[in-house]
Amino acid sequence: MTCCPPKSHSFLDNSEYQCQGTFEKVDDLEMYVSGSGEKCVIWNYDIFGFNGGRTRQNVDLLASYGFMVILPDYYRGFFITPTDPGLADHIKNYPYSKLEPDVNRVLNFARSRGAKVFGSVGTCWGSYLVIKLSALPDFKAGISMHPSHPKMMMLLEESEEDAYRQVNCKQLFMSAGNDHENLFPGGLAEKILGDKLTIEEFPDMLHGWSMRADLSDAKNKRDVDRAVNLYLDFFQNNM
Repeated sequence: MTCCPPKSHSFLDNSEYQCQGTFEKVDDLEMYVSGSGEKCVIWNYDIFGFNGGRTRQNVDLLASYGFMVILPDYYRGFFITPTDPGLADHIKNYPYSKLEPDVNRVLNFARSRGAKVFGSVGTCWGSYLVIKLSALPDFKAGISMHPSHPKMMMLLEESEEDAYRQVNCKQLFMSAGNDHENLFPGGLAEKILGDKLTIEEFPDMLHGWSMRADLSDAKNKRDVDRAVNLYLDFFQNNM
């Protein structure tokens, strides 16, 4: 089983992007930090890890609207591709019980920089952390773009339904055309979360588009721009 459905976007090399933030370290956890303020968003990356796609570019963009945004490197420099035969074992290596100490490092760091209220973003693998973080009392909003948490929770033998029942804040799902059925209107997430959840569908997009699609394609550019506007509006309205 893979976190990414067939035909998903592959790795995008965006190394020419000039980062606007700084690299910080707490113990052995590296973080990319951009912006400042009392409103802090934890950005949880996709399966391609700390250097993948347009992740840092989006962190900087969100920070430019008055948020402190933190991108933790949970994988410690490692990344894996969705076609790697070791993918399932990789995902099983990161249950929330293992990630929680890093979450605490990040939150303590953010609070030391003045953060008082939190939100989270996750793309692909990162949506698993969005659901988990959204159960914490200081979190006011969670956004999952082309989420992969249904498959991940199956691999981890966790109950997706129980995870939704613990969510305490507003959620926004941006579901690609080939994402899991639980992430669409009428699916499990909507049945459990009810009016806590807004679902925005991107039927022309394939999983991974927001961080990895080729922006020279007009449809990709249109929907990446739409996703950016949605996440900006959602955080501005709910944090």
